[in-house]
Amino acid sequence: MFEKARSNCIYFLSSGYCHNYCSPTISQLLTKYELCYSFPRKSTAWSIKLEIKVSWAGAAAFIGESGSGHKVVMDGPPEGGGRDLGPRPMEMLLLGTGACSSYDVISILKKSRQNVSDCKVVISAERAETEPKVFTKIHIHFKISGTDLKVKQVERAVSLSAEKYCSASIMLGATAKVSHDYKILEVVGAL
Repeated sequence: MFEKARSNCIYFLSSGYCHNYCSPTISQLLTKYELCYSFPRKSTAWSIKLEIKVSWAGAAAFIGESGSGHKVVMDGPPEGGGRDLGPRPMEMLLLGTGACSSYDVISILKKSRQNVSDCKVVISAERAETEPKVFTKIHIHFKISGTDLKVKQVERAVSLSAEKYCSASIMLGATAKVSHDYKILEVVGAL
């Protein structure tokens, strides 16, 4: 039971520590909001309609729950009344964008029969200085690893994600100048 519980703990997944070993503040927060127990994931089909829930967890912390049953802690910085228990909400937007665009790129490369073995994304962003501090510039840099990857296929995958498939980056492009580039890393001796 403990191993199953640990595998669903968001802190275990992100840091390797289950709430049983976290600081009392994090442990109390996780226990209070039942984030570290073995629960079945709801199976949901891809849908146009989405619903999430966000609950205040005190100070500047919030617990977000996706429609598929996954939970995440978001928090503000200590200087803003937070306890630094999780990413900031605006960071979550960028994390989601990175995952969305990476998913597209990997999927497109696999469909084009490219031997891709890894994809990492580094996103740098700038925000407006005045309220509402929207993103004004976002740069998405892909580091794509594999064997004998074709430059044209990687370029095509990144372009298709940016221009057609990644709803997150396309949506953010309404307020920000979004740019993309990539680096191909050849994996030597891969099977």
